[in-house]
Amino acid sequence: MFTKIHFCVATFILIAVSSLASGDDLRVKDLPIPDGASDISFMKRRGDVRFTVDSDFKAAGNFYAKKLADLKWTKSGKDNLQQDFWVQKFAKDKMTLEVRIDSRGTGSEVRLTPKGLMWEEDDQPSPKDLPIPKDATDLKYDDFFESIKLKSPSNVKTLSETLSKELAERKWTKAATEYDLETFVRMKFTQGKSSLDIDIRSEDAGSEVAIRTKGMQWDGMKAEIERAKKSEQKAAEDVSPEKEVAEKVAELPQRKAKPKQGISSLPKLPNEGAVVMDGKSFKLSSVVAYEVFENGQWSTKIVATEQPIKQESLLSKLKTTGTDKDKNQTPPAWPQPFLQVELDDNDRPTRLNLQADGTPGGASGNEVTGTALVEDGRARGTVKLKQPGKFFEKAYTAEISFDVPVLTRDSTPAKRLLNVPKLANTGTLTIGNKSYNLSNAIAYPTKQFDEPVTAIVLSEKPQNMAKIKAAVGKKSIEDYFEFVPQVKLVIDSEDKVRSVSIWADNTSISGNDSLAADIVVEDCRARGTAKLAKPGEFFDKKYTFALSFDVDVLGKPASAAKTPNSPSGGLAADNYDGLPVPEGYNGIQKEGSRFRSETKTTVAAELNAVVDFYRRELAAAGWKENVPDAKIEKEAAKLSFSGPKGSLIVQLKASGKETAIALASRDATAAKATGVLPSIGKGRLVIGNAHDKAATVTVNKQDYKVAAGAGAKDPKTGVNSEVAPGKYTVEIKLPGEKVRTENVTIGADETWGVIILPTGAPLVTQLY
Repeated sequence: MFTKIHFCVATFILIAVSSLASGDDLRVKDLPIPDGASDISFMKRRGDVRFTVDSDFKAAGNFYAKKLADLKWTKSGKDNLQQDFWVQKFAKDKMTLEVRIDSRGTGSEVRLTPKGLMWEEDDQPSPKDLPIPKDATDLKYDDFFESIKLKSPSNVKTLSETLSKELAERKWTKAATEYDLETFVRMKFTQGKSSLDIDIRSEDAGSEVAIRTKGMQWDGMKAEIERAKKSEQKAAEDVSPEKEVAEKVAELPQRKAKPKQGISSLPKLPNEGAVVMDGKSFKLSSVVAYEVFENGQWSTKIVATEQPIKQESLLSKLKTTGTDKDKNQTPPAWPQPFLQVELDDNDRPTRLNLQADGTPGGASGNEVTGTALVEDGRARGTVKLKQPGKFFEKAYTAEISFDVPVLTRDSTPAKRLLNVPKLANTGTLTIGNKSYNLSNAIAYPTKQFDEPVTAIVLSEKPQNMAKIKAAVGKKSIEDYFEFVPQVKLVIDSEDKVRSVSIWADNTSISGNDSLAADIVVEDCRARGTAKLAKPGEFFDKKYTFALSFDVDVLGKPASAAKTPNSPSGGLAADNYDGLPVPEGYNGIQKEGSRFRSETKTTVAAELNAVVDFYRRELAAAGWKENVPDAKIEKEAAKLSFSGPKGSLIVQLKASGKETAIALASRDATAAKATGVLPSIGKGRLVIGNAHDKAATVTVNKQDYKVAAGAGAKDPKTGVNSEVAPGKYTVEIKLPGEKVRTENVTIGADETWGVIILPTGAPLVTQLY
């Protein structure tokens, strides 16, 4: 329960101490950071500061208590001191700070969670201040990747000149114009610590603009993004059944009949594409052909890639649009490198597109040569560039031989995991001079930017499966995270790695540069490999990983449509730490011990709706209500439940249009195993001594001798007594120090702990 203190000498320094005197301008970077701290990360999006120190967690906690007190911070709640962590809460003016210190080996991990303080990003410009063309359509803000996309009927040159002029008026400086073509312009702008990378590409109906930002203030955009999402959702819901039927491809005309040329008697050609880009060769041995109806005519497209593409998404587009584009007319993003050839309705090669080593290429008309035949559901031929092409200084050649079935909107997708051997779940992660064995793999459906994706996590220790399963299908699964060394891959519907995140030793790294991956998610199975082709670098540390996994995907695939987890008229269910909470809850607080936890939040709903919610959701999760104990009044309610491990009390209080929720759970199994479970109707008092001197503890005038360290690791070695419910006065006497007194009220079936801190001060907390 309590850990003995081993004092370490640790010197704490303040960064920019002088600015701490001004409360209104207090910044996160001005918080005290230990001298010698390592793996320091300031992340506003995450909302905290994290680092590691060499001292043990109690020594670090004591220094923070003293240092913050010197800086006029005051304790704003009771400490939560457990066997291997210490949580302290502080307040100053309108600011709050939570200091959590966890024991890690011989040192500690520190997490500072400030509120009301300024982050470095707060001084940076906001995306709301960027000029958006008046004729812009399909405007999308992405706060995760900090980017903006839009379309415009204006041409590339007009948009380039307009954006350059308006950005200059807003004090942005053009740092470079990397490309300046009729069909493509790339520009870079800077302002202080902020930068913009702007790509403008020509499209059939105008231009597409992509703006990638760095160092800007995105917090204020959340409301704007939510409004845009709701507007898109409403537009999707307003689509009439008649319009949906009109979008289906059943009305497309039949392909014209052509004289048979005897394709069945022709010899089989090999399936292989070849691209040479700037002297580098690529072999593309996976080839697929499919038919589309575009611009009033049929055509056949052949695509060659290094790895097989996912046919499910391609066939879905063929069914809904008749083409390989989605409803927004977005073309497919084939995995690089790729080569695509288009045959007209008379089987003549008319266009060739490619991309290799990050460089595009293409040709059309007489620049493409070759012969092809599409007949009896089979596409056969050879096509190549007549002359080498050039993209700026890079020269390229391309050719392809193909002989494959032609996919149509009525085809069945080929299975890629059928009869393939099972891979081992294993992985290694190396950051600096530390390596981690990642042998625990899980996969679950979730969403990213409202799009269904699959998360695959390989971790050093097993994840909490009960909590993950409870969160699958709910909003909370999108942010689910456990503080164990891990690599997390997010896989989109095309089986591409959308994002990579790494966490270990308080170091958080994200990005997917130099990633080599071969992943398939099919029929609720995720299988593949992923590794960094070359080590990345985080500050002065190099990192790399290599993963192999083959696991079932938990639950059901996430749907792109909103599917409330509730019956009609009821509150939708989300999940937090294994317990249900109403979707849309506002903030959350959690505190407690190993045997007892209390979770608090609020939701914009009436009291009766929240009562109904918990009775329904807890019953579905296996909790049984103790109906005689229920108390439901006009503005408050208390519900009692029992489950396999212990009990749960739900307390609700209405205030205006909101209801405050407090969930208090107790784990009787864990409490019994540790020796802190009271008998029915009784209470229990546990006293531990983390001081380096023996203490005399008097409880209601009865003296107990508590040796130094007694009860620190095992409550049975300290004072551990079963008592009658009631009020108790606890006096603590240490040699050479004044007597300290605490009053403790112990209820029936409750266990309270009193710990003597290294400072000699008592800490009182409810353990069970």
